[in-house]
Amino acid sequence: MEKLASLITNGRLAPSLMITHTFHGFDQIPAALERMHNKPADLIKPVNYCDDLD
Repeated sequence: MEKLASLITNGRLAPSLMITHTFHGFDQIPAALERMHNKPADLIKPVNYCDDLD
């Protein structure tokens, strides 16, 4: 984990390149978890944006 953090901090690795699936909103959390549980071949990292906060 330290090496990964160092690569990111020093600009040698862009975490955004690992994001393969995005979900938006609290209501999408179950879908994101299901995707991680069943892990299709094209999944690297899913990200859930909780952008519906008001």
